[in-house]
Order: sequence, then C-alpha cells, then structure tokens
Amino acid sequence: MEKKDELNENINNLDYLKEYISKLEGYELPEYKALSDIPLYMEQVISYIQGALEPLIKDSNFITPFMVNNYVKAKILDAPINKKYNKDHIAYLLAISLLKQTASMKDIASLIEIDKYLTEDKQKLYTSFKEIYDEVLKNQTHRLKVRVETISRDQKKKVAQNNKKNNKTEATNTLETSDQLLALIALRLYIESETSKMIADEIMGRISPMVFENHDVLEVSKKEAKITNKKESKEAKRLASRK
Repeated sequence: MEKKDELNENINNLDYLKEYISKLEGYELPEYKALSDIPLYMEQVISYIQGALEPLIKDSNFITPFMVNNYVKAKILDAPINKKYNKDHIAYLLAISLLKQTASMKDIASLIEIDKYLTEDKQKLYTSFKEIYDEVLKNQTHRLKVRVETISRDQKKKVAQNNKKNNKTEATNTLETSDQLLALIALRLYIESETSKMIADEIMGRISPMVFENHDVLEVSKKEAKITNKKESKEAKRLASRK
C-alpha cells in the first residue's frame, strides 16, 4: 500500500507541476485600462493587488499597509489623495510588488526615477512594464514546460512498461528518478535566477548612485533587509527542529 501511495505521489508531482506551468503560461498582468477607475482605500488596494498577483506570489504578505506607507515615505510612491489610491498608484504597486521579489528598494526607486525622465505618461510606463513582464514569463514557462513534459512522457512510459512486467520496484525507482530530475530543474532555475540577479545588481550598482541619493529610500531598504533577516532566522530554527 505504501509503494502504491508513493507511486501516486510522484505522478502527482509531475501532473501538478504541468498544471501550474499551464496556469502561469496563460497569465498576463492586467491592462492599465482594466485597473480600478475608482480610488481605493488602503485595505481595498491590498486586496486588489493580492488578487491580481495571486497566481504569481503565494505569500499574501508580499504587500501590507506597512510596506505601502514606507513606499510613500520614501517617495517611491506618490502620497494618496484623501487616503485613497488611484489607478496610477495601483499600477506602480503591481510593478513594485513583483520587482521587490528580487530588486532592492533603492534600485526600484532608481528605476522609477529614471522612468520620470522618459515620460510622465503613467499608462505608457505601466504598459511597457507589462509587455516586458508578460514576454519574459511566457518565454520562461515555455522552456520549463518543454523540460517537464519530456520528463513526464519518458517516466510514464517507463512505469507502464515496468507495470506490464509486474516490476513494481523498477516502477518506483523510475518515479523517484523523475523527482530527482525535477529537483535538478529547480536547482537550474535557482542558479539562473541568481545569475540574472547578480548581473542586474551590478548594473544598478553603477546606475543608482548617479540617479540620486535618497536617504529615505536607503532607510526603507535597511528596514526591509532586517525583516528578511528575521524571517530567514525563524525559518532556519524551524528547519533545525524538524525530525
């Protein structure tokens, strides 16, 4: 019974990943014109951003009132009008929420500052960001889809062959190998992500100091770094306590 459950779990890992990739492949950031025309209060904004990015970011705490207030304090985001946030606020918060997964607040602030020199048209700026993001997401998911489908097809074929021979041990070993291959894909993705971030950080390390010196932005970066360090420390303790 345990072997059967193990087989099903390994098959489900492949099927779940294919389903997840298909979900990402069909995802696009909302169009500027689709963003709320009605100014929203803070809690409404948080709910709106979380809903829009839910397929991409699982942790709902990626945006909080504390963070939004810090973006305003650091002048990364314009102050709300009568405590309400308009369509431009929402567009910037969508971009910031995605970029902050890898970029520092200082670099995000620099990118936004550079945008101001290009154009004051917020719709144009957001649309440009959306086009780049959607293109990269589709390209990455397509490459990953090809890899995973190849693994799935090969492994299921081997399992079927082994099941015909009534060789359950070989079938289990085959699916264990599929999980190992998926782990290698995850490792490759981590390395690709880190390499891209390293290069991007090097570029922004040259550009940011030339754009402006904003002490408020630096303070926000330091605060968020401390929060990240605390989260990592808690995670390390939790993992250390596992059996």
